[in-house]
Amino acid sequence: MANTIAETIELLYGINQETLTIDQQIALAQAYAAFAQAERLEMINQRLYSIHQVLNGIALRVAQP
Repeated sequence: MANTIAETIELLYGINQETLTIDQQIALAQAYAAFAQAERLEMINQRLYSIHQVLNGIALRVAQP
């Protein structure tokens, strides 16, 4: 996942916006927004995984006699 994020960042920030048409600029802005949303979802996923790990640990301790 990290490689994909790094590659996407390179692509997005490597585009010269001054040479784009209006439609291309709109599409680029939408790509920025989608990328930001994907990053946020990945952060949420990581936090949920951490919470899941903690809850599993508690469940295992409770289940032990």
